[in-house]
Amino acid sequence: MKTVENIACEFPATLEEALAIQSDPEQRGRPLAGGTDLMVQWESGVLEMPERAVSVMGIPELKQIRESGDCVVVGAAVTHAELRRSPIVRNHLPALAAAAATVGGAQIQTLGTIAGNCANASPAGDLPPALFVTDGTVVVASTAGEREIPLTKFFLDYRKIDLKPEELIVRFVLPKLPDGFCEGFRKLGQRSAQAISKVMGSYRACVEGGTVKNIAVAIGSVAATVVRLPEVESWLAGRKLDKETFAEAEKRTSAAVKPIDDIRSTAEYRKWVSGRIVRGFLEGLARS
Repeated sequence: MKTVENIACEFPATLEEALAIQSDPEQRGRPLAGGTDLMVQWESGVLEMPERAVSVMGIPELKQIRESGDCVVVGAAVTHAELRRSPIVRNHLPALAAAAATVGGAQIQTLGTIAGNCANASPAGDLPPALFVTDGTVVVASTAGEREIPLTKFFLDYRKIDLKPEELIVRFVLPKLPDGFCEGFRKLGQRSAQAISKVMGSYRACVEGGTVKNIAVAIGSVAATVVRLPEVESWLAGRKLDKETFAEAEKRTSAAVKPIDDIRSTAEYRKWVSGRIVRGFLEGLARS
């Protein structure tokens, strides 16, 4: 019987070494960071256990958080705890910091990484909604070079991402919160800690004089992937933040999402909660 202990694991010290391993079909393995998703899925049989794995946690260039002009660059192996605590992330990407603080418990946050949360490609992943509203990109690399992919196009389907076998996720390039904008994140689960989300959402918005000038909204756990709501965003632009706008935005959001019933919740509840989350975002903006 195959067990985790039987997996052959490589521990490259540099990105170049890791990419060289992945370029060879005989050597390449499943990329592995904190393993908080993969280990559970391998042991439970949800995913077939691989023969080989490649750990990226010892690669320094994948552990960096830095500013680059109007963007924050986050390495693939940055953990949830590092995102939550980073002054750069807290100042320029507050919704991402808030989302990272909701992932599992302290142990999961210490091990789990931003790339792992995205590569798992679960619609209930906590970080993608906060990433989507930045209109940022993810950079993947192989020995042939790098590809920069809009995050909204990186997630192809349920647990499927735009990543070739020879490629690794190396960093995320996320536009900073512009002057005059604010962000928020909300997660609803069965309990207040260590819960898989029933529905979650994030926004980035600019409001002037009580009127929405610009807004981005993303909702998770309501489709095969996290979704942006472009029709709701377009409708909100130029609207006054009043009771009529709150009610109509709630209605339009509930109509826009197409969730399913599953063990954690019903489609009907998810549609209702999605609308309430967006309404809550707007009511909060009106009070600020």
